[in-house]
Amino acid sequence: MTIGAGVKYLALGVATGLLGFSATTFAQTDNQNWQLAGVNARLESTINSDSVKQGQTIAAKLDNTVTSNGVTLDKGTELQGTVVDAAPSAHHGPASLTLLFTKAEMKDGKSIPVKVTLLAAYPSSQGEDATYGETLMPPPPRHVDPQQKVDQEPGLLHHVELKSSVQAENSGTFSKENGNFRLNQGTYLQVGIAPASGINATTGE
Repeated sequence: MTIGAGVKYLALGVATGLLGFSATTFAQTDNQNWQLAGVNARLESTINSDSVKQGQTIAAKLDNTVTSNGVTLDKGTELQGTVVDAAPSAHHGPASLTLLFTKAEMKDGKSIPVKVTLLAAYPSSQGEDATYGETLMPPPPRHVDPQQKVDQEPGLLHHVELKSSVQAENSGTFSKENGNFRLNQGTYLQVGIAPASGINATTGE
């Protein structure tokens, strides 16, 4: 399945270690049969690779309504998570940051733990750093292969690469080979999402 130009799915994965985090967690085993549904979202705030800290909270809001495994998440639902790894650039060397979204905060105040995988990312506008904008983005896939692996080339997001895997324990890793980068507020994210199995919705404070 192809998400967009320049987005390739690797045949070989990169082994990922277990990542600890204080947010709501979910159990995952190797080759779990995740049934993710695709949807568009947008980052709620700017993330800078040179200043972001491990454990920093992140959020993105759904641009569309999506139903996954019988659970409907309305447009405007907020995905919440953390930066689980951050490596700023030193002397114009590589920089990277890894994100993990773990919870969906719905507009009625309820929240559920979720599995989220980043499928693609696009600039927040069609300005000088944008190859794609909202009108040029391909639609998100209705269903995501449980074995999907994503390697988005740097050209789509201002020299920033995205790698992810449905079977990974994080949502995805952004990186740049030669210097720091930022993901601007409003950056478009195409994500695969599913409620974490065996955990019911809770009422927010």
